[in-house]
Amino acid sequence: MNFNKQHRIVLFIDFVLVSIVFISCHFIMSAKSGWFWFGAILIWILIGFIFQKFSYRKQKSFWQVLACILFINGISLLVLFFFANYIGLTLFWSWKYMLLVLALTLMEIFLLYEYLRFVKRKNLYEIDTQELEPYHGQAKIKLKDVLDEVTPRIKEVFDSLKKDPSISQREWYNANKDSFGSDFVLFSSDDILSMFGTSTKEHRFICDVSKLNDVRYINQYFIKINELLPFGGVFIACCETSKTRKRRYLKSYFTPLNYVLYTFDFIWHRIAPKLHSTRKLYFAVTKGKHRVFPYPEILGRLYSCGFEIATESYTRNLYYFAVVKTNLPYESSNPTYAPFIKLKRVGKNGKLIGIYKFRTMHAYSEYLQPYVYQKYKLKKGGKFAYDFRVSNWGRFLRKFWLDELPMLFNLFKGDIKLVGVRPLSQHYFSLYTPEMQALRIQVKPGLLPPFYSGEKPQTLDEVQENEKQYIEAYLKHPFRTDWKYFWKIMYMIIFKRKRSE
Repeated sequence: MNFNKQHRIVLFIDFVLVSIVFISCHFIMSAKSGWFWFGAILIWILIGFIFQKFSYRKQKSFWQVLACILFINGISLLVLFFFANYIGLTLFWSWKYMLLVLALTLMEIFLLYEYLRFVKRKNLYEIDTQELEPYHGQAKIKLKDVLDEVTPRIKEVFDSLKKDPSISQREWYNANKDSFGSDFVLFSSDDILSMFGTSTKEHRFICDVSKLNDVRYINQYFIKINELLPFGGVFIACCETSKTRKRRYLKSYFTPLNYVLYTFDFIWHRIAPKLHSTRKLYFAVTKGKHRVFPYPEILGRLYSCGFEIATESYTRNLYYFAVVKTNLPYESSNPTYAPFIKLKRVGKNGKLIGIYKFRTMHAYSEYLQPYVYQKYKLKKGGKFAYDFRVSNWGRFLRKFWLDELPMLFNLFKGDIKLVGVRPLSQHYFSLYTPEMQALRIQVKPGLLPPFYSGEKPQTLDEVQENEKQYIEAYLKHPFRTDWKYFWKIMYMIIFKRKRSE
């Protein structure tokens, strides 16, 4: 992607941000401003264009680009000040205006931050669920082959934990550390990774009664446990999930103090460790203690490290699980926390393109496909009847297609067009017939799929037939076909309330 194209794309996104802020000023300011704010949009964008505010490549570091943005925004404010005085407006120093301009500057800095992360960096592709199928298929043993053998021992531990929930974890450990046999290691330590200096493969069971929320490098810890156990070995542990943490806060304090404290805890322990800008500060302060994990994330981490779930239970206000080692850890350095994801998809001429989306699933959810498949049945159309991996925020984004807003970036880049067949992963593309594969790569994928122009197809054959009709019509009359499909899709969305599932 050349410099001029990058500049145009970022400039367009900034135009949208500036328009939102200044049009908001027009409607919420108490003084009459006439068309001042609409003129302010033009002035702000024009100054940014003249001074090449978003020509990021001219600066050598993030701080140079940040200083450039702040300096040019200062010039823009000065010009707007003289413009307001010239037309006789006295609203310039309103606190509402200053707050909105501050918000605009922060959004432009965020735009810079995302540019540096997702445009300049390479190899940011998210792991597709289908890419993990060979890994899951290469499991050294099958869970079902050892489940009957280990279940009684697991049940013994879980029953013991439930007998007297009033005693502490440490008291339970002291009372039971020698109760489960010579092949059973029971421990409780804050420095877990340094505990095992030698191999313990003579032990079939390892149980940690300390909360995993206090483990700094949790994936390294799971990998170490995997290394210590034989195939078919069992690991038992516990943690406080995001739901149990929320329940504890809401029950421990009176309303509204409980919600206030929980909000601060959510921001500090859920958001701060995941943001690149606050991650180092968070771990410097907390040393990794008291982190909180959503249930799908802790399960996904376990599956990524070669374990499969055997038993799970909520006891003592904690989530307890017993997992069996069935595989070696999956080796991957791909990030899994980013709010934006980049997926490999098949584009025109069979070229692989990176499609941007908002993340709608919890981190590490991609590793849980076999577990979800076993636990929940498929509904008509081939999707899971219930998928707990999708976050509440993700369900909202999916319902209104907001998770696909970042695909506008692909639209501006020219990877896709407005109306067209869905960009498919290599796995799903391979499920199409050779005829449809050859037909599909003759056109660019699209943002609005043709099947939303009518009744949504329920089977793969129906999907292929629907796409075949669209592509054949498009190859004969490109503009006319897209124009017709666009308005059909808009009608179905606006008047028929067709939504993504």
